Amino acid sequence: MSRKDYERLCSQLDNTRQKDHPHAYEVLSQEEREALQYWIERAIQTAPKADERHSSYGLKHEYERETKLYVSHAQFKGAMLVAGYLPTEKGEQNWHFKIKPTYDEKRFSHDVSSQNKRLRLPAYRSTPQGEQDAELNALVQKALASHRGDDTYSVMI
Repeated sequence: MSRKDYERLCSQLDNTRQKDHPHAYEVLSQEEREALQYWIERAIQTAPKADERHSSYGLKHEYERETKLYVSHAQFKGAMLVAGYLPTEKGEQNWHFKIKPTYDEKRFSHDVSSQNKRLRLPAYRSTPQGEQDAELNALVQKALASHRGDDTYSVMI
């Protein structure tokens, strides 16, 4: 999505009582935005129909589970817009998108899928289950380093 389209959509939302306004994305540091955009690029792909099981709020938690970096719901919604994903219903607080996971659970055996659900492992992730993403890890470390000494920043434990 172009910057102009992003600004236009955010302006349209200014005239509504939108909770979790996506403009909050702008307060993330450059390092945080890079880590979040990298994750979205790797974990999410477009689909012909909306994923009704995973809202923007749920996806935010998928990101946090994998990276241990906190982002607000509003910041995640802004990141999805910047990545080019439009909500199916922008008037709703929890947005749904025409997306699917890059690493589809259906490709795994029934045992692995059951274990993932039982352990509450994310359906959306940057790498297949059990693999590490060195580049994402480096981006996460940069984001953490950009906030050292900042008492207002929290890391998920």
